[in-house]
Amino acid sequence: MLEEHEPGTDVGVPRRRLGRTGLSVSEIGLGGAGLLGRRADLPLEAGVATVRRALARGVNYIDTAECYIDGRSEEVVGAALEGYPGECVVATKFGHRPPDFDYSRESVIASVQESRRLLRGRAIDILQLHTPGVPPLERVFGPGGVLEGMREARDRGWCRFLGITGNDLEFVRRCVDSDAFDTVLTFLCYDLLDQSGEPLLREARARDMGVILGSPLRMGLFGAARNEMLGHATEEQKRRLPRIEALVAGEPGGVTASAIRFALAAPEVAVVLSGACSPEDIDAVIEAAATPLRPELAQAVRRLAEE
Repeated sequence: MLEEHEPGTDVGVPRRRLGRTGLSVSEIGLGGAGLLGRRADLPLEAGVATVRRALARGVNYIDTAECYIDGRSEEVVGAALEGYPGECVVATKFGHRPPDFDYSRESVIASVQESRRLLRGRAIDILQLHTPGVPPLERVFGPGGVLEGMREARDRGWCRFLGITGNDLEFVRRCVDSDAFDTVLTFLCYDLLDQSGEPLLREARARDMGVILGSPLRMGLFGAARNEMLGHATEEQKRRLPRIEALVAGEPGGVTASAIRFALAAPEVAVVLSGACSPEDIDAVIEAAATPLRPELAQAVRRLAEE
């Protein structure tokens, strides 16, 4: 049984239009990479509980992927949604299963079939190309390639809309400009530390694409994994991080909550994904989102980036 609220109950998570899809989605979405905990060592039932808490709190957008948690994320989502009578938009991805994915039509179809099995027949609302390591443009748009496979999956009724994901801004821009995709998901290029992706978000919005932001906490740099992720930051980012933290120190929830609010304040964005690892994480994100970002704080963050 779902906890706290019945499906369809207004529990205070605002909805936004997901671009040309016309879908009405919760501005906070549940990302599926951490559903079995930060060390991926929790039982399936724990992940199911996190998904169901999100649904109970009014989150209706779930983003998973074929390779998250060594392929178990889709399994968790499928188990959590089985028998769920409420509305839920499910997005998944392909491109890393198998590890030597060749970006062919046949490989796309095979990956989607496996996703459908793990999701226990739940409809895939948005099928997304998953962050290619080396952006293979010719394999995306050429004959017998990615786009052909995605369109075939849509024609077969296996998915409803097509999306592109990644943080290679040039590659993603080429995909956005093609008008072949309905949604775009990007990460690590629009947050408290880096706003380099803002022109891309504007371009996608101008084309009426649904815009999704992943990792507002910058893979945990603005949260529990600060010390670990600091080792992956550039010297410039290390120099700027303490100044950002000082800026938001007096804000409710500190840097973690401010990072969520900053992402939500972008007018181009429809969904901000929370990489929740527990039901308590979901509660904390929803609480943070309930307080709007102060305009003067947003301006101060931008001034730091400009410096």
